[in-house]
Amino acid sequence: MSRERGPSTRALLLALVPIFGWGAGAGAGCGDDASAESTASAPTGAGDGAVEAKAKDPGEDPDHIEAVGDCEQLAARARRSETDRSLVPLLCPGLPLDRATIKAALLAEPHPGGAARWIARLDDHPELQGLARLAALDRSSQALPEELPDAATALLTPVDDRVLAAVELAYARLAAPLPEPDADPDSGSADPPSPASIENQRTRAHALLAVAHLQALQSLGLSPGRPLPPLARLLAARVLFHGRSFCRFYWQRRVAGLERTFAEMERTLLELSIDLDNTEHIGDSGLLAVERERTRIYLQRKGPKARIASMARRAPQGDARALGSRLLLPLSHELERLLDHQLSAWAFDRAVAKGGAPGGPGIDAVLAALTEALRERDLRELERRMNRRMDRARAGLPASRERGTGALEPELPVEWLDAPTLAEDARAWLAIADEAERREGPPSFARRHALARAIVALRSRPDAIRELLARGSHEAEADPLVLRYRAVLNELLVAIDGESLASLRAIEGAARPGDRDAQTEVRRRYALATRDALLHPR
Repeated sequence: MSRERGPSTRALLLALVPIFGWGAGAGAGCGDDASAESTASAPTGAGDGAVEAKAKDPGEDPDHIEAVGDCEQLAARARRSETDRSLVPLLCPGLPLDRATIKAALLAEPHPGGAARWIARLDDHPELQGLARLAALDRSSQALPEELPDAATALLTPVDDRVLAAVELAYARLAAPLPEPDADPDSGSADPPSPASIENQRTRAHALLAVAHLQALQSLGLSPGRPLPPLARLLAARVLFHGRSFCRFYWQRRVAGLERTFAEMERTLLELSIDLDNTEHIGDSGLLAVERERTRIYLQRKGPKARIASMARRAPQGDARALGSRLLLPLSHELERLLDHQLSAWAFDRAVAKGGAPGGPGIDAVLAALTEALRERDLRELERRMNRRMDRARAGLPASRERGTGALEPELPVEWLDAPTLAEDARAWLAIADEAERREGPPSFARRHALARAIVALRSRPDAIRELLARGSHEAEADPLVLRYRAVLNELLVAIDGESLASLRAIEGAARPGDRDAQTEVRRRYALATRDALLHPR
C-alpha cells in the first residue's frame, strides 16, 4: 500500500467539489467529525463492514468494490472502469494520461466551469479541447463572422475557433433586441432591421446552436439508448432547448433552406429524449430538468407526432427508434421525475391534463399514483396542494373523466440504481475507507480512493444520501459507520439539495448535538419551506 503523504480528507473533498460542480464547501470532511472518536484509539466497527461489503466475484463485475492500494492498481482498474478512469488525474497526477483517461475525466464534468478547467490541459488533444471549450462556451480568438453558417450544411466538428465564433455570433443574434416600434425614421441612423428579419435570424441562430451541440454530442461516440454521462447531459440540455425553440420558431415562420433541418430536428429531439429516459434524472441541471419536460410535451402534440410518424413510415424496416413518442417512459415516470425535480405544480398540472383527457386514465387514477409518489419521497406536505388542484379539475370535468376510460400505464424498469442499492454501494466504499484509515492512517491511498468513489456515487443522488443519513440517526440501532461519516454526508446533501423539505429534515437529523447555530439555520429554512408548501398561512 502506498504511504505517501496525500491530501487530507477535507482537501480531497474540496478538490472533488469543483470537479463535479458542487458549489458548497465540504465542511469538516469524511471521518473528521469533531464529535466522533479517533479511529486510532476506538475503531467504529466499520472494519467488519469492509470485509462483507459487496462480496462479489471480481469476474462478474468489472467495477467491483474493493480496496485499491496504489496508482498502479488504480491504472489497472481504469482499463475496465470508466469511473476509476475519471479519477486517475485527481488521485495520481504524476501518471501520464492517455486520451481515453482524459476523455473519461472530461465526460465526468457536469458543469461548464468543470469543463473550462480542462481547456489548458488539452493542447495535445484538440478535439477534446474543442468539446471542453464548447461546453464552457469559451470565446473564440477569431473575429465574429458577418453571417451565420448554414445550419443545414455546416460541418461544426471538430470544434475550433471558427465554430466557437459562429456559436458566439448565434448567441449575440438571440440577444439582439427588437427595434422600438416608435423609432424616429429621420434620426439619421442606418435603417434598423425589421422585426421579421430579426425573427428569421433568431430562428437560424437556434438551428445553428442545436446542430453545433448535437454534432459535438455525436462526436463523443456514445452508444444509442444508453445512459448519458454528465458532460453529454450538459450538451443534451442545450440541444433540447435550441432544437425545440428552432422547431417552434420555424413552424410559426418558415425560413428558406431549413426545411430538412426542421424535419430531422424533431426526430432528433425524440431520439435524445429516449436516451435521457434511460439516464438518471435526479442530478439534472435546471435547464435539463425543464427541457426534458417541455420537449416531451412538444413531442406528444398532434403535429410533431404526425410528422414523426410520417418519417417512420418512410424509414428503413427495423428502425425502431423512429416509431414515435410512445417509446418515451409512461406518465407515472414523468410525474415522479417532476417531483424529484421539485416541480410539483407542473406534476399536478400534467396529471390533470393527461388523466382528464378523453380516453385518459381519469383523475382518480393519477391522484392515487401521485399520492403514492409523494409519500415515497416523504413529501406529504404537498398532498394538500395536490388535493386542491384535483378538486378544481373535478369541478370542470364530467364524472366520466374523473373515472377515466383508459388505463394508467405501469412503471417500467429503469437503467439506474434505486436509492437503497446506491446507498449500500456508497456505504461499502466508506467501509473500505474506514478500514484503510484504521490500518494505515489518513494518508492511505486506499482511503482516498474509496472516499472519492463514495463521493462520485452520491454526487447527484440526494435520495441516496438521505437513505444513508437515516441509518445514522441518534438511536441505539444507528449504523456506526454512517455516524462517523455523517459530517460529510450532511455537507454533500447541503451542497446538492439543501432546500427540499425531505433534505432539510435529513440535515436536521444529522446535525451534531450541541451545534445550535447549524440547527437553528436548518430549522429556519425548514419553516420557510413548509410555509411555501402551504402548511402554514403566510
